[in-house]
Amino acid sequence: PAYMWQFGGQQTLENVREWAGEIRSILRELGLENEALAVDKLDTPGFLALEEAGVRVVDSSPATVDAREVKTPEEIELFRINGRIGDEMLAEFEAAIRPGIREYELLAVLGNALLKRHGEFLFTRLVASGQNTNPWMSEAHDKVVEEGDLVGIDTDANGFEGYVIDVSRTFLCGDTATSGQKEAYRVAHECVTGMVELVRPGMSFEEFAYEAPPLPAKYKAQRYPAMVHQAGLEDEGPGIPYPDDDRGPRRIMPEREIKENMVLCFECYAGEVGAAFGVKLEDQVV
Repeated sequence: PAYMWQFGGQQTLENVREWAGEIRSILRELGLENEALAVDKLDTPGFLALEEAGVRVVDSSPATVDAREVKTPEEIELFRINGRIGDEMLAEFEAAIRPGIREYELLAVLGNALLKRHGEFLFTRLVASGQNTNPWMSEAHDKVVEEGDLVGIDTDANGFEGYVIDVSRTFLCGDTATSGQKEAYRVAHECVTGMVELVRPGMSFEEFAYEAPPLPAKYKAQRYPAMVHQAGLEDEGPGIPYPDDDRGPRRIMPEREIKENMVLCFECYAGEVGAAFGVKLEDQVV
């Protein structure tokens, strides 16, 4: 029950033990007392209480990954709703970019745009500007955005009814980009659009990995760990890594294939090692 997490110390322990006992009783009624219990997410007190009650906990994903990958018509409609919300979030974010604003203030604009449209929460703080865009993954802090900065954003949001809005864009603060900024943007844009144009139902993950547009050599050292991941009520896997990259997911799964009504996120980061900027783009596609 939700109420049991509202207390601390001994009271939490007593409540969570009571909860674990209820779980054990239900398993006994179902004739499953000695079977493992698959769990998606669980706080530490809950895990420890189940363990103390003699309930063996295992990861639920082997049982759910196949069931989650193809979305139902109702889920597709929720993604369409959240796609519109994502567009509006990014429009408000872009409109707020100006010299003097701080990264965390831009994050607040993004969060407000989500919440006022009945979204749930942001699950990262990936707003970066200027030098903070290279390498990618710097989270928003008090850096001031300056004229000429690139400003990168990954929405990383649970939107209406909890479905993921996962889109990345990189904007320019100002009117004139440098030639290097334009080149990095072109590379990332061609990478993402090329992947979107390539994808088709029936294609294996392995085929996609080897046919997808390659990044120029100077951007490979800092490329994003995966080209593609799936999305639902959270960022989902398995994803598709670069075939020649030993970071991130270590193995392409040739037995898995792209299916109609999957929701895929295509990602690319173009940032040269030591550069003062980088470009992150990501499209989420049914």
